[in-house]
Amino acid sequence: MAKFEEADPRWKVKELGQGGTNVNNWHWTENDIFPLFKEMFTNKFDGKTLLSNFTDAVPGLVGELNCWKLDKCSGEASMAKRKGNKVIVIYELEVTVKWEATLKNVAGETISTSKGSYVMPCIDTVEDIDAFEIQVKKNKDAKEHDAANEFAKKHGQKKLKEEIVAILKEIQEMAQAQVGGGGGASQATAPKAAQSAPMQVEGVETKKATSSTGSSTGKVAFDVEFNCPPKEIFECFTVPPKAMAFTQSQVKLGTEPGADMMLFDGSIVGKVLECEAESRLVWEWRQSSWPDGTASKCVLTFSEQGAGCTKVSLNHTGIPFSDGHGNDDMPRVVEEGWKRNIFDRIKMVFGYGVPSFS
Repeated sequence: MAKFEEADPRWKVKELGQGGTNVNNWHWTENDIFPLFKEMFTNKFDGKTLLSNFTDAVPGLVGELNCWKLDKCSGEASMAKRKGNKVIVIYELEVTVKWEATLKNVAGETISTSKGSYVMPCIDTVEDIDAFEIQVKKNKDAKEHDAANEFAKKHGQKKLKEEIVAILKEIQEMAQAQVGGGGGASQATAPKAAQSAPMQVEGVETKKATSSTGSSTGKVAFDVEFNCPPKEIFECFTVPPKAMAFTQSQVKLGTEPGADMMLFDGSIVGKVLECEAESRLVWEWRQSSWPDGTASKCVLTFSEQGAGCTKVSLNHTGIPFSDGHGNDDMPRVVEEGWKRNIFDRIKMVFGYGVPSFS
C-alpha cells in the first residue's frame, strides 16, 4: 500500500488494460491515503477523553465524556494529483465511535452514567466538510441514565464533529504540503468563500410537465462551465475508463446510437439515442428505483466558450415524480445527482474547475 509521502502512479482502472490508460493527456496520479485517515481517527478517538470537567451540561454537575473505542473506520480515501500540481483529497468513510458519559456532583459522587455509540454512516467530499450526519445510539434507556444520554447527545455530538472536521482539514493541508501547495483546504473541499473562480450556472429548473400519456413528469435544466476543451469533457460521458475514474464504479458508455449506457454499477441504465462528437449527446435514462417501464430523456450539449472553456447544457425531461418506493421528489433527487455526483466529481477528479454545488 502506498505511503502518503510517495507518488504512486497507479490507475484506479488499471485492470482494464489498454482501455484504462491515460487518454489524451488526461494524466493524474493517485495515492491511497485511507491508512492515514484511520490512523488519525484512531489516535483521536480510541481510548481518549472528548470532554472533561464540563460544567455546562446540568447545573451543579460536572460531566466527562470518553471515547473508549474506535469501533469502525471503513471506506476509501485518496489524494489525486493532476498536472499543474492540482491536488484533490477525496474520501468516503463510515465511522463508529463508542462513548461513555458520566455526570458527577461537586462531592464527586456519580449521579448519571451511560454508554453508547456515535455512528457516522457517510463522511465524504460530496457534501460540505461539516455536513455529515452523526447518529447518537444509547445502550441504556432507564430514567437514571437520561442526564448522561442527553449530555452525550447535546454536547458530545457537537464536540465530536469539531474534532472530525479538524482532522479532515489537517489531512487536506498535509496533502497540499506534499506538492508545495502551502496550507489551506484542497480545491475539492475549499470553503465556498475562498473559491475565487465561480462557474456559471444558469436556468436551473425542476418543473411539472405532462406527457402524451397524461402522466406527470418533471424536468431539470441548467448550464455548467468546465475549464477544459469540449473534447475532454465530452469523453467523461463517452469513454468508460474516464467515467469510471469520477464515478468510482462500473460503467457502460459509447457513441453509437443504440449502445447501452450504464452508470454507478447499474443504478442508472439506458441507451445512446443520438451522438454528435464533442457537440451533443442524447441518452435514454432510467434509474433502478423507478417504476417498471419508466424512462426519461437526457440531452447534453457541449459548446466552446473560448480557449480551454466549455459550457455543458443539460436538459433532462420525462423524470417521474415518484419512484417505485413511494418517494415523491425524484426530479430533485435527479438534479442533486447531476450536480454533486457527476458534474462536481468531474471537476474534483480532473481539475476542470472549482466544484459549484458541493
